[in-house]
Amino acid sequence: MDKFNKKNILELRKLSVDEIDKYFRELRKYEFETGKELTEVEYRKKIHGLMLSLLKLDRILLQKEKLTILSDKRIKHNKPVIFAATHIGGNDVVRVFEAVKEHAYLLLGDPGIIYVNELGLFLNLNGYLAVDTRDKTDRNIVYKRSVEVLNKGANLIIFPEGAYNVFENLPVMNIYPGAVNMAKETGSEIIPLAIEQYDKNFIVNIGENIKVTPDIPTKEANQYLRDILATLKLEIWESQEIAPRESYTDEYINNFRQSIVDRDEYGEYVYILSDIYETMYHDKSIITAEEVFAPILNAQKKLIYSPPKK
Repeated sequence: MDKFNKKNILELRKLSVDEIDKYFRELRKYEFETGKELTEVEYRKKIHGLMLSLLKLDRILLQKEKLTILSDKRIKHNKPVIFAATHIGGNDVVRVFEAVKEHAYLLLGDPGIIYVNELGLFLNLNGYLAVDTRDKTDRNIVYKRSVEVLNKGANLIIFPEGAYNVFENLPVMNIYPGAVNMAKETGSEIIPLAIEQYDKNFIVNIGENIKVTPDIPTKEANQYLRDILATLKLEIWESQEIAPRESYTDEYINNFRQSIVDRDEYGEYVYILSDIYETMYHDKSIITAEEVFAPILNAQKKLIYSPPKK
């Protein structure tokens, strides 16, 4: 790509979500291919205290939300780290920022309208790496940019599940190996973090630093990270009142899953359950119940909605 015509914020706001996605995907490719480096890392660290204060004021005064830190077992040092967090949707991204306290770039998949709304403005000031998770070239670019961030001495926040966890029976979904591979390549430690939401209360549980040496197989390290994240999530669950098993009806499960995607209110951009099923990590060695019954359900839909024969 020899030339790229950049648009201002007013021009971008006139585009559809698909057009915005395409614009930024092509911009990332252009900047990467022309060798543009990430800049203003130190500046972003300097304004981080102000950003945290604004987040706290927004949470308390406007969102009326509460943030509880169940435990924080990490060891802080001057080396860059990768915060690997579970993903529940809604305001979990900004609550993770507030819980972590340290400055960190965010790796954000499929931003959609976030590119140009108020949250996008905050993320631009803080520093973030966007990626179209359905595009192989874009995934490769964001991985290399993430390594660049860590090598420049900045922290990184990543949600390795790749999508909101809508499964009531899984503390943590299968996770992408990106965080582990980045840790192996840069020597950065991983700090696991679980987050859960109960009405207006967010609960965060931060685990101990995880060191991943190059000799450890990626799959083994990735499974270990997932196990730790699941343990942190279970500790949050155990801190709450236990509901009777009979209360988990099909209706409850469907409402639970839908309530997670309903937490996002970004105007034209609508995040639906099918987006989650498409962008979540799929381990080819594991077949889920949804995948098993999908052909049957699709066949039923065709029968139900087929127009009557004349």
